[in-house]
Amino acid sequence: MIAAVLLVVLAAAAPAAQPAAAAGERPARHVVQGTLRSAGERTPIAGAKVFAVGRRGPAWTREAVSGPDGRFVLADLPAQDFVLTIVAAEHQRLEQVTTAPFWRRRKPPTIYLQPAGSGGYRTIVQQERVTRPSPFSARLAPDEIQGLPGSQGDPLRALQNLPGVARAPGGLGLLVLRGATPNQSQVFFGEHPLPRAFHVPGLASVVQTGVLQDIQYTPGSFSSHYGNAVGGVVNMTPRVGRRDGVHGHAKLDITSAGALVEGPMGKGSFLMAAQRGYLDLVLKALPSDVRGEQFIRPRYNDYQLIFDHPVGQGGTLTARVLGATDDLRYPETTYSPGSNFTLRAGFHRFDLAYRKRHGTWDFLLAPALRIDRTVYDSSQIYRRRSDAVGLLRAEMTARPSRHFQLTLGLDTQIDRYATRTQLRPPPQLGDQPPQDQAARGLLTTSGLYLSAQLGGGRFTLFPGVRANLFSSPDNAAFAIDPRILARVVAHDRVTLQFAAGMYSQASQRKYEQTSGFISNSQSMGGTTSIAGFSPLVLPGALRYLDARLEFDPRGRVGAARAVQLSASVHVDITATLGLDGTIFYRRVRDNLPFLAEAPALSDVGTQTYGAEMMLRHDLTRRLFGWVAYTFMRSMLGYATHGPVRPNLPADFDQRHNLVLLLGYKLPRRWTIAGRFRVVTGLPYTPRIGSQLENGQWIRPLDGPTNSARLPVFHQLDIRIDRTWVYKRSLVSAYLDVQNLYNRQNPEGVLYNYDYSDTRTVVGVPILPVLGVRVNY
Repeated sequence: MIAAVLLVVLAAAAPAAQPAAAAGERPARHVVQGTLRSAGERTPIAGAKVFAVGRRGPAWTREAVSGPDGRFVLADLPAQDFVLTIVAAEHQRLEQVTTAPFWRRRKPPTIYLQPAGSGGYRTIVQQERVTRPSPFSARLAPDEIQGLPGSQGDPLRALQNLPGVARAPGGLGLLVLRGATPNQSQVFFGEHPLPRAFHVPGLASVVQTGVLQDIQYTPGSFSSHYGNAVGGVVNMTPRVGRRDGVHGHAKLDITSAGALVEGPMGKGSFLMAAQRGYLDLVLKALPSDVRGEQFIRPRYNDYQLIFDHPVGQGGTLTARVLGATDDLRYPETTYSPGSNFTLRAGFHRFDLAYRKRHGTWDFLLAPALRIDRTVYDSSQIYRRRSDAVGLLRAEMTARPSRHFQLTLGLDTQIDRYATRTQLRPPPQLGDQPPQDQAARGLLTTSGLYLSAQLGGGRFTLFPGVRANLFSSPDNAAFAIDPRILARVVAHDRVTLQFAAGMYSQASQRKYEQTSGFISNSQSMGGTTSIAGFSPLVLPGALRYLDARLEFDPRGRVGAARAVQLSASVHVDITATLGLDGTIFYRRVRDNLPFLAEAPALSDVGTQTYGAEMMLRHDLTRRLFGWVAYTFMRSMLGYATHGPVRPNLPADFDQRHNLVLLLGYKLPRRWTIAGRFRVVTGLPYTPRIGSQLENGQWIRPLDGPTNSARLPVFHQLDIRIDRTWVYKRSLVSAYLDVQNLYNRQNPEGVLYNYDYSDTRTVVGVPILPVLGVRVNY
C-alpha cells in the first residue's frame, strides 16, 4: 500500500521537474522570418545556413536553411533577442545582434550579404561539348566580357582575344575568322543572322552585352544548323529578364551611354536596353588643331526589347524587338569641295520564338520580320535601298535514347528590296537634270538540314547534311553540304575531335559601289588629288570597315563552295589549367556567275591553313588569364577558266597572332587586367612609281597585289576596375588604357606628290577610357 502511494506521488511530481531544469528559459512561442539577398545585385540567396544563438539566460540555438527565393524561418525561439549568424557560399559571413523590434516589422526584413571577392567573373572560357558541335567552339559570358582590357565591354570586340580571330585594322570592330572576309561569316542573334554585326565604321557591336546569356564562337567546321557562310559562325544567345524583382544598370563613358531594365511581368519577364554613341560630339569638342577641319562624324543608336512568357506545359513564347541605326557624316570644306557625304543606315527586327518540350521531343518555331533602310547622299550621287525581309527557322528534335538524337530543321530568308540611284551632274555642266534609276527584286536564301548525334561516352559521331537554295530575279543556285564530326575521349583528361565538311554561300558579281569613305582602290574619300588618285594607301582589309552596301544587287546568283578540314585536342592539365589546340584547312571558290558581256572576268578563290593554340587558366580565387596563338597562311588567286591556284597573300593574311591576357583580383574589390598583343602586319598593294598623264597630272603605278606588308603590330592594354557594393546597388568605375606605352603602329602608307617617297600613317595613340556603371 505504501509503495503504491509512493509511485503515485513520484508520477505526479515528474512533469513538474522539467520546468525546474530549465527555469531560466521562457516557453517556446516565437517565430521569425526574413529574406536573404546578395548585396548590390539583390539576387536571392538559396541554401544559406541561418543560426540564432541566445544572448541571455541558458544557452540555446536554432537553425534554418534559406529556400530558392531566399526566405528562411526560425521557429520555436525562446526569445526574439539573439545573435543572428548567416553563412552562405560566395558571400561574407554575417554575425549581428538582433532585437525584437527588428523582427516585428509589418514586412519581414530583407538581409543583404556582401559578396566575397571583388569581381563578377565566373568562368573565363568554357569548351563547348554538347550543342552545335565543332572542333573548337568557345563561349564567353557577359561578366567575363565586361572586364577584358581593350574591349570596353563590347561583346564582339572581346572575341578578338581568342585564337583564330584576326586583329582588326585601326583597333576597330571587325570579325575575321581564320582569314575569311567578314562577309563570309555569319553573326546570329537568337535564331536568325544579323544584317551587320557592328555599327559603321566598326565602333561597337549592334547588340549590348547586358542582353546576352553568352556568346558561342565557332571559327570553322560548324554544324549543319547554320548555312550561307563559308567562314565561321558567331551565335549570340539572348537571355530573358529576371523574375526576382526589378533590376537594371546604367553606364557612361567618353564614347557612349547605355541603360538596361528588367523584371517580372505576370508569369513571365521583360528586358529593355538601349545605347547611344556620341563620338561625333567628342570629336567636335576637340580643338581644331587636334582633330583637323575635316573628319568623319559617327553617331549610332541601338535597342533591344525581350518579353518571355510560359505557354502551356513545357512551352515558352519569347518576343523580341531589336534595331540599330547609324549616322555617318563627312563635311565639305573649302580645301576639299565636293568631298562631303552622309550615310544613314538602320535595321529593325521583330522576332517570335516558340519552344516546346514534349516527352522526348523538342520543337522550335521562330518567325521574324526585318526592315532595313540605307541612304548614301553626296554632291555627286544619291543612293537608297529599302528591304522587307521575312525570316523563319523551324526545328524538330527527337531523343529516343541517351545515345541517339536526330534533328530536322528549316531556315529561310526572303528579301524584297527596292533601290533608287540618282546621278547628279557637276555644276560646271550647267542645269542638266539628274539621272534616276530604280529597281525592285526578290532574293532568297533557304536551307533544309538534318543532323544527328550517335553514341556517347568514349566515342560520339555527329553526321549532318544541308541542302541550300539561293535565288535572285534572274536565276537560282543549289548546293548540297555534307558534314561530319567525330569526338573521341581518349583519356579522362584528353578529348580529340575531327571534322570535315562542305559549306556554301550565295555569290553575285556586284554592280554596287561602296558607301563612300573607303573605295575599292583603297583610297580615302576626301583625300584624292584632282586626277582622282589618292596618296594614301591602306591595307585591303580596311575596305571592309566600309558598309559594303549592295545598292544595286542585280544579276545572276551563284553558290560559293568551301571545303573545311580540322582536327583538335583538348587537355585538362590541372583542375584549372587547360590546353586547346587545332589545325585547320579551308579552300573557297566564289563561283561567280558567268557574264556574257564580259567573259574574261576572273573567278576568285582562297586557300587558308594554320594552327591555333590556347592555354587557359580558369578563374580561381584571384587569378585568370590565357595565352592564345594563331599561325595562319591565307592566299588569294584568280582564274577565268579551270581551277583557281592561290598564289598571292589575301587581305587578312596575318601570319602570327599572339595574345597574352592576365587578370588578378586584388583586395577591397580592385581588379587589374592586362593584354599584350603581337601581330604580323597586314599586306597592301604598293605603288612602285608614277607616270605623267597628258602633261597635267601624275598617275601612280601599282605593284603586284598585296606584295608589301606593314610592320609588326604590338601593343599593351591595361584595365583597372573598382567596385563598391551597397545594399541595393553596385557601383563600378574603370580605367581602360589602350596602347599603354604609346607604340606608333602603322596602319597605312602615305606617298608624296610623285609617289617617290613614303611615310607611315600611325593608328590610335595611347587612349585612356574612363567609365562608370551602376547596377541596381
